[in-house]
Amino acid sequence: MKTWVTKDLACYAVETRFEDYPGEVIGKAKMFILDSIGCMLGGCQTSLGKAIVTPIRSMGGNGEATIVGGGGKVPTIQAALVNGTTANALDYDDTLLGIGHPGASIISAALAIGEWKHASGRDLINAVLIGYDIGNRIGKAIQPSYERLQNVKGSGTWFTFSAVVAAGKMLNLDLDYMLNALGVAGATAPLPCAQKWGWDIEERPIHWVKEPTGWPAWTGATAAILASHGFVGNRYILDGDNGFWIMAGSDQCDFEEMTRGLGQEYEIENMTIKPYSSCRWQHAALDCVEDLKKTYKLTPEEIRTITVHSFGWVKRQEIYGPTQMVDAEFCIPHTVSMVLLGYHPGPSWYTDENFKSERVLNLSKKVKVEIDPEMDRAYFEEDKLSARVEIVTEKGEKLERFVDIPKGDPLNPLTDQEIEEKFRNQASYSVKEEEIETVIRKIYDLENIDDISDLMVSLAGK
Repeated sequence: MKTWVTKDLACYAVETRFEDYPGEVIGKAKMFILDSIGCMLGGCQTSLGKAIVTPIRSMGGNGEATIVGGGGKVPTIQAALVNGTTANALDYDDTLLGIGHPGASIISAALAIGEWKHASGRDLINAVLIGYDIGNRIGKAIQPSYERLQNVKGSGTWFTFSAVVAAGKMLNLDLDYMLNALGVAGATAPLPCAQKWGWDIEERPIHWVKEPTGWPAWTGATAAILASHGFVGNRYILDGDNGFWIMAGSDQCDFEEMTRGLGQEYEIENMTIKPYSSCRWQHAALDCVEDLKKTYKLTPEEIRTITVHSFGWVKRQEIYGPTQMVDAEFCIPHTVSMVLLGYHPGPSWYTDENFKSERVLNLSKKVKVEIDPEMDRAYFEEDKLSARVEIVTEKGEKLERFVDIPKGDPLNPLTDQEIEEKFRNQASYSVKEEEIETVIRKIYDLENIDDISDLMVSLAGK
């Protein structure tokens, strides 16, 4: 028997208004937009960012939407692709549980179409919240079983729905067109590639497509634009035994999860804003290291060994001597070293100088990872990202910290001030100093901006 969730979700996307969201939820949306833009501004100046910004800019075309931090405008769907990619370049963007980074796809698609169509700030906030509400539910509903996860895992697959509903809302699609947009997006979504990132040592370095996040933004924006001109998609793309869940390689689907609490529970409240520019799985361990460093005023030279006790995915990141930024983002010895050496998260963690540094490499070799069976169970059964870190000093002292819920989690969130400081640091790589505070003010006042092009002018870059 088929379940008709596609139409329910399309109706929600079409009918939900800015006024339907509580004030505190709207406030959160503005902070997530600020954070995502900051990640774009930092990410576009990295080697990964330049590798996509440069060729896309060189292609030319109508200057419809801004490459954030990239100093120019390109066609709308290309801006969505670039900004969606740079938002995730540093692995510093928001996360949902342990299953992906939807904000990069949602916000880049909504910004690109919103600038092209001169949409308002209220339209942008509304579209972004709808993108989280619908996309996150689909993502959680189609997660594979533990056994299937060993072979197939995908995030960019379901991000496509996050992006297409946001893009469709910015285009003010009616129900028929929104259904078509969902169908086109689902039929063209990226493959579930996460188990072929290059995890194993013989396949390293990890590839730069990652989640992906830019391609779902591109696909979602394209699908919405085509649907707005009458392009027909399957209107039941999520439904039944042959629905998107099985196309995406999963072996199970909870259709009730896709609509549970829709309109009363807001998915943005389940999101994490990250304090470190690395894989989220590492963050409890990095919190431990940061706390031990500050409490005992540790210098790298005083440390003999660092043992991280955590779950299995963290052990998979016990890699030494990365030479490329994405590899380093998934290399816990490197990121622990960056914390101990006092580098600010962001591009400074992933410079050629640090990759070639003997001091960094020697410090990283002091880091070992041990799988804790209880933490491993809690990760897979409760989505918990816990860690315990033991540091043994050269004097033989044993120092220890345990973190059950890492910073940034909805149960342990960053403050608005911490998010602002993260934005300031990332923005400093791409935006003139005098523009940084202007951008923050504009985003705090986003619901009163009539045309978001006014915001985008400040984000073009130096």
